[in-house]
Amino acid sequence: MNIRKVLAAVLPAALLCAGASATAATIGVILPGSYPSTAQAEELQLGMTLALKTWPGDAAPRLVIKDSGCDARKAEAISQEFIKAKVDLVLGNWCEINAGADALKVAGIPFVSSNAERVKDQDLQLQLGRIELNAGEKIAADLRRQTGLRISARTSCWMDFDATLSERVDAVLCPVLTVDRGRWDQVANTYGAAFRKPFTASAARGYAAMEVALNYLRRAKGMKPAAALKETQSMVTLLGPVPTLDAPAPTTALQLVFRHDLPKLNPQQSQTLDKLVKTKGCACPGGTLRGGCPRDAGPWGELPFVVRGGGTPPACTKPIELLEL
Repeated sequence: MNIRKVLAAVLPAALLCAGASATAATIGVILPGSYPSTAQAEELQLGMTLALKTWPGDAAPRLVIKDSGCDARKAEAISQEFIKAKVDLVLGNWCEINAGADALKVAGIPFVSSNAERVKDQDLQLQLGRIELNAGEKIAADLRRQTGLRISARTSCWMDFDATLSERVDAVLCPVLTVDRGRWDQVANTYGAAFRKPFTASAARGYAAMEVALNYLRRAKGMKPAAALKETQSMVTLLGPVPTLDAPAPTTALQLVFRHDLPKLNPQQSQTLDKLVKTKGCACPGGTLRGGCPRDAGPWGELPFVVRGGGTPPACTKPIELLEL
């Protein structure tokens, strides 16, 4: 697809010409365009493009998009470019985590992070991720020790939310994308009509990030950046409410997806796996005693993940694609 032709068809002409209104805000976008997936990058960009179309009136914000290639050092350098250009807001961290955020904070430029993970104590930043940084890897490390299985929390699913299993692992721990189904269907129809392509998780993430950006810019007209960002925190996007700074990860924030052909385990490991599946499978939310669920939730009861596959009931064998709010 020729992205310039698509943009020309969808964006207001003012965004595409050098003579755009001087009053228009500028949004800097740090996009993993060349790696790990050009297709996902295009979907992120098209999602942002569609959301930008909802801007009311004239002087729609102007996008400046730069490619980080999922490289934190490049993202840091791009942040410096945006600081020099005095952009009004930056969107990024679909792939990197916290890259450029500190420099932008010092410069007083708000930052919207779309990473699945979130970092504590970040001023002038809205984070759409629901999982504390490195929490997934810690859970996976404990599960590897307890079960003896090859469990990874560092696969491509943390970028594309697609829980795909390779031959090198027995299970993957992946973030779960939550959506407002009614809004999803509405936006998906508009997206399909505009771009002749199916609406994807990546497109939805781009759309949600731009929703946050536009909400902030509307408020920033009469407020200081920190106050406008705080007000924006209360909004609801296509992917649900923007997480508050101290919000704990919901119990369904992650999914642990097992292969159906697991290796042979010793008796203790088999017993541990059986209890894990019964405790965290979709038939036993929170380890509640019901229909054979264990009374004792074990060490996993409060951890933010559910189990799919690995001997769970038929309704739980497939990974969660989208979790409706």
